[in-house]
Order: sequence, then structure tokens, then C-alpha cells
Amino acid sequence: MVRGFYAAASGIFTQQKALNVISNNIANATTAGYKSQSTMESSFGEHLINRISALDSVAQNNIGPGSFMTVNSSEYTDYTQGSLESTGRSVDMALNGEGFFLVESETYGTVLTRNGQFEIDSEGELYLPGVGKVLNDGEDTISLESSNFTVSKAGVLSINGEEADTLFVAVINEETVMKSVGNGVFQSVEGGGYDQAEIGTYTVLQGTLEKSNINMAQEMSKIIAGQNHYNSCTQIIKMYDTINEKTVNQIGRIG
Repeated sequence: MVRGFYAAASGIFTQQKALNVISNNIANATTAGYKSQSTMESSFGEHLINRISALDSVAQNNIGPGSFMTVNSSEYTDYTQGSLESTGRSVDMALNGEGFFLVESETYGTVLTRNGQFEIDSEGELYLPGVGKVLNDGEDTISLESSNFTVSKAGVLSINGEEADTLFVAVINEETVMKSVGNGVFQSVEGGGYDQAEIGTYTVLQGTLEKSNINMAQEMSKIIAGQNHYNSCTQIIKMYDTINEKTVNQIGRIG
């Protein structure tokens, strides 16, 4: 009886977290450079289940391993590139291929993102709204006189035909672990961090944005399945509650 409560209750909490992640994906379906996220579920506290019986032939046969509950053990991010959309704005940039733009965030320090929906602030520096200043290949801010500039495929910014600065296009090392610190914004928390991407592994496209890689049809099917799972677990909890109530109030009176 108790095992059933544990299983149903953990199913509710697990699906609640999964539904929150799916809802966040749907909310960011139009966010430039956003990467789809999903939860990874695993069993928790596996144990061996035995039969209890006065008969040795019955008691010696184990039922097998089981688990009281499942948990959201981790989150998975799909870094697959999204489709590219032309905007015509000179401050909009997209990466075709490997790499991330490097941005200096006041809250998290240096962060990485595929969102190239940049602007120029009052100080004439290139920045990503809500995140921070875009960094160059020397990991310093990029100063521009106006939005009248061009960007080469290698990320070189030029004003009136003269090179002004170069974007830092970062690529993470294999052992690097990244965590999400915002919608489409990531920070390296373990491993070797990031390096400058090699020329030829990426192309910077000016006047273009990378759209999110969200598959709306897939996300909607996930949310329907998750909601059904959530409702099933709540119904099981109600059934167990009814059984316990009858056990206490009705069976307990017998005798």
C-alpha cells in the first residue's frame, strides 16, 4: 500500500517538473537561439523485494528489485542548430555551424549563447538585451560608432571598409559541462571551459537570426502525454486514500 503511494506521489512531482520544462520550451519557441530542454527521469533507491511467508518454499523466492519512486535526475539540452531567418538588421547575427557568441553578464560573468539579436547601447557598445555586453576575440567589449557596419563570415566587424573588431566565437571542450542560466544562455560549470573556434568551422551571417530549435508538434504531444500521466497519478492517490479510509472506518469495526 505504502509503495503505491510513493510511486504515485513521485509520478506527480516528476511530471510537474517535466511539464514546467516543456512549458518553458513552448514559451521560448520564438526566442532567437533558444535550445530545447527536457528532463531525464531515473529510479531512486532500488531495493530487493522479498516474499514473507511461513513456508520456506515461498519465502525463499525473491520477487526482484523495485523502486519506491522516480525522480528528475537531470536536464538535457538539445544543441541542434535551429533554422536561419533573414531580418535585414545589421546588428542581428547568426552562427551557421559550431560555436557560441561570448557575452559578459553582470550576474553570471562570461556566458555563451546562440542568440545574436544584438543592439548598440548608449555608450556605443554591442550588447545582448537582458544579458550583457558582447565580447571580442580579446574578451573585451566591442565599441561601434553606429549600426552602419559589416560583419565578415569569420566574424570581423568593419566600419567604412576598415577592420574595427572581431567577434569571439567560442567552442566548448568535450569535457565541459554547461548549465542554463537563462533562456538560451549557458555557463560552463565544469571541465575545460571554452576556446576560440577555428576559422571554417562556423560562418557568421549578418542580418540573420537563428530561430529556436523547438518542434512545436513534438512539444504539444509531450505536454498532452505528460498531463495524462499527471492526472493518472492523482487518480491513483485518490484510490489509495479511499481504500485507506474504508480500511480504518469499515474493516476496523469488524469483530
